[in-house]
Amino acid sequence: MLTVNDLVSTQSLGTRLLAGANGLERQVLWAHSCELSDPDRWLGPHELLMTVGLCVPREAEEQRDFVRKLDEAGLAGVALGDHPSLPPLSQELLDEADLRGFPVLLTNEETPFAAIGRTVAAATATTQTLQVLKLSKLYQLSTYAHADPKRLMDDLQALFRARLSVLDTQTGLVILEGPPLPGMSSTARERSYSLPGDSKVKLRVTEFPGEEISSFLLIHILQVIDVAVSQLLSSIRDRSDRTANMLEAILEGRIPDNLDSVRKLGTIADGYQMVAIVTDHGPKVARAVSILGMPVLAGLGRNSFYLLIPEHLREKVRQLLGDLGIRAAASSTYTDLRDAKFAAEEAQKVFSSGRANHQWIDFAGVPISLLTRSRKEASAIVQQVLGELSAPDAKTSALRETLFTFIANDRRWNETAAELGIHRQTLSYRLAKIKEITGRDTASSADLSAFWLAYQAWTSYMAVPD
Repeated sequence: MLTVNDLVSTQSLGTRLLAGANGLERQVLWAHSCELSDPDRWLGPHELLMTVGLCVPREAEEQRDFVRKLDEAGLAGVALGDHPSLPPLSQELLDEADLRGFPVLLTNEETPFAAIGRTVAAATATTQTLQVLKLSKLYQLSTYAHADPKRLMDDLQALFRARLSVLDTQTGLVILEGPPLPGMSSTARERSYSLPGDSKVKLRVTEFPGEEISSFLLIHILQVIDVAVSQLLSSIRDRSDRTANMLEAILEGRIPDNLDSVRKLGTIADGYQMVAIVTDHGPKVARAVSILGMPVLAGLGRNSFYLLIPEHLREKVRQLLGDLGIRAAASSTYTDLRDAKFAAEEAQKVFSSGRANHQWIDFAGVPISLLTRSRKEASAIVQQVLGELSAPDAKTSALRETLFTFIANDRRWNETAAELGIHRQTLSYRLAKIKEITGRDTASSADLSAFWLAYQAWTSYMAVPD
């Protein structure tokens, strides 16, 4: 195998080492001249970048970043032409190269880059032949692309001795991957590439040190895996669409004929819950449950995005939403799909009444009636929403009165300040103090809904003496 040290040791090439001596044994499969501002995008593992300096930034920190990007792309090193266009090399660039063991070479002005290219090509002719043979084998394996994507991934890993995983960047979930490779440690190099057919899906390649896949082969691997994954992605999208249509029908009081294609009707009798989340997070969650193949219906409702889940999957769905960083609220348990509309309304009310910093809120023990039916229920609502703001002292009462007046005036600042006989700045200070005490913000729709419930409970029962 040709190494960087071989090039430095060949006197006729007029090339010497400037930094990165610990990387002299890096293998060189190809040498390529590039003057684009982002050469790390165009060259890959074991390839030597040759440049007269047009792609080298001038600022010290940018030069450090330049070396970092080339090294992370797996390049063998960089050969800088001794040319007037080469900017002064900073100590930061040299230090970063030494730290990473990334060879930075200087080629004299009498040596054409073509000479280095021909030397590399001649020395690696056998290696190039082996790569062509691997390419032929790759396309033989591609016959499994549609029929058996899992087998394809396993065989590709065996052929290239690298861990291959297809990741969905929208959810962070693995769509397809090969088995762990024995002996692969935490020091293995990881790289990611967008698939040609879907930029939201990436191929993560984890390689043994010194055994990185060349960019020549990577281009073809991406094409083959893209074909294999395209059918899986189509199935994921179809499933999301079907479950959304089914949930829409159920919320309208109709039971879809094809419900069994997603979930077993037998689980309904064991109980289900409706889960409400913010509408903007809906597509992400729907995609996640489809990737995981969960028997969950996910779709848009009137006020929220909803998930209809079998009760036995409650903890798995809760864990998934927690991993995705999505706040949710669950209804009580129902056993008849004809009650789905009521379950959705219940979940939405729980969602609106819950604290914004709670990741998951259950219906159990949360009185959320729009019209409270007793002093006990009103007291529970007030305590849950207002907390310390329900205290009877004069200072707290003034803050509570400010909040209720603000709500009664539909958050109109001038009318509220005039009714309370205070300045707008005083009103702003009091609202900030209310947020500090309760952890809720009147600018938040969910928190405002909770405040409104507390206001109704207070005026209906709490303000009336026994």
